[in-house]
Amino acid sequence: MRKTTATTFVLLLSPWATGCGTAPGVNDPGVTPCEGTSCENDPPPESVCIEHVAADILDDGCGVFLAGNYGFGDDRNPGTKAAPVYTVARAIELTRVGRGRVFLCNDGFEVGTIRVPSGVDLLGGFHCRNWVRDPRRPRTEFNHRGALGPLVIVEPAGPADSGAADGVSTIADLDMPSRGSVGVLAQSTTAVEILRSEISANGGDGGQPGKDWEYRQPDGPDGMFGGDACSAAVVAGGPAVVNRCENGVTSTGGKGGDGRADSAEDGGDGLPADLLPPVHGGIGEQDNRGCEGGSSGGPGAPGTVGAPGKGIGRLTETGWEGDTGGEGTWGTPGQGGDGGGGRRGGLAVCGEASKGGPGGGSGGGGGCGGRGGRGGANAYPSIGIIALHARVTVRDTKITTDFGGTGGNGGEPQDGGRGGRGAPDGTLGNQLAACYGGRGGQGGPGGYGGPGRGGDSIGVAYLDEDRLTLEGVTIELGQPGEGGTSWNYDGSTTVAESGEAHETLRFPE
Repeated sequence: MRKTTATTFVLLLSPWATGCGTAPGVNDPGVTPCEGTSCENDPPPESVCIEHVAADILDDGCGVFLAGNYGFGDDRNPGTKAAPVYTVARAIELTRVGRGRVFLCNDGFEVGTIRVPSGVDLLGGFHCRNWVRDPRRPRTEFNHRGALGPLVIVEPAGPADSGAADGVSTIADLDMPSRGSVGVLAQSTTAVEILRSEISANGGDGGQPGKDWEYRQPDGPDGMFGGDACSAAVVAGGPAVVNRCENGVTSTGGKGGDGRADSAEDGGDGLPADLLPPVHGGIGEQDNRGCEGGSSGGPGAPGTVGAPGKGIGRLTETGWEGDTGGEGTWGTPGQGGDGGGGRRGGLAVCGEASKGGPGGGSGGGGGCGGRGGRGGANAYPSIGIIALHARVTVRDTKITTDFGGTGGNGGEPQDGGRGGRGAPDGTLGNQLAACYGGRGGQGGPGGYGGPGRGGDSIGVAYLDEDRLTLEGVTIELGQPGEGGTSWNYDGSTTVAESGEAHETLRFPE
């Protein structure tokens, strides 16, 4: 008998059991007025909240109530049954310092990216007026707008998030169509249960094509003049000019042949010398023939296409990131022009037997090879759920992904630089001339950038297999994306591999 009396006494003092107002004022409509000091505005104990929420009984003080226009939501309200808030952002803001639950009526809500502290619950599907389950509309729908990232991000709770006490977020009875290519992202050190919901991800964006270079390779330097006739016993030909290219290789114009009193030197060969057809410096003046000008340098060889993009990419705390195709190789520099041959001097030409004839002009330097094009980016996948180092449980939920993006095409390479002009010879009063150096060759164009891989279509992408639980989950996958394209100088194309479709896929660290 004494136990019965004690129990009755406790019930009389429990405002959440007598119907006395908790979060609402005691004189609000539908709230039993209190007398004296027997009614306190304390919320129900958490143990009662847990029991009631499990039975779909919603009490003021156990969470924040959220309703749209039909339920008369207003962000100036305190978030009670009778006075719900209007936006998801405001509801989560209140849960951070209160009880960590949001009760969503089955209206539709326009949202950006929703950031949920781990431990705060989003519980949808309640009637907007009487806050009971509504079998006609069992889920609350989000209308994702203005953001291309994940629709829902479960993030670690901060020190001030007192409402996220248990550390596990329950997301239930929600329709979550993401405008981005990821539906739900569970960041590391979080825990989330997704129940009786639908999650869909938009199609993955295509990979960006390789970006053009914003500068051009330098032209080769012009050759140098040979020395004037009769100015010395040995009149130097124009010195060799060197074009030092960005990638460390060089192209050198051949030196002009020296002029002497009784002979003349041949012009030097342009470098690099491994180009076809082989060329040689201009011949210096001989007894039975005059000097010859240097030949023009040959063009550089084109580069080769970069490697196609590979791999499924990486999961990060913001979602997914991928790689790109490889950069095309450099074109080779054009060959330097050959030096022009020198001429004889001596008594007949200079009036002095010891004086040399004019020196030949040196060849122009070859243009630098073009830089290879940048690689195209691997395309974005469409992913329903990303689970990093997080404990994720999904039950009785449908996950739908869309198409993977198309890989980016390989970028355009640079053209090679133009060759420098060959220089004239030295002269005597503009009447006696040696021979010109040859023009430098055009640098070869770089190879095209490698194409990007096609995007995947993945239901659940995760890092930790032992922390992922799927029960009663239906997954519908979209079409993987095709690989990008690049081009070869023989007229053929290089195509990167297409993406793949996976219901679940574990990513490497």
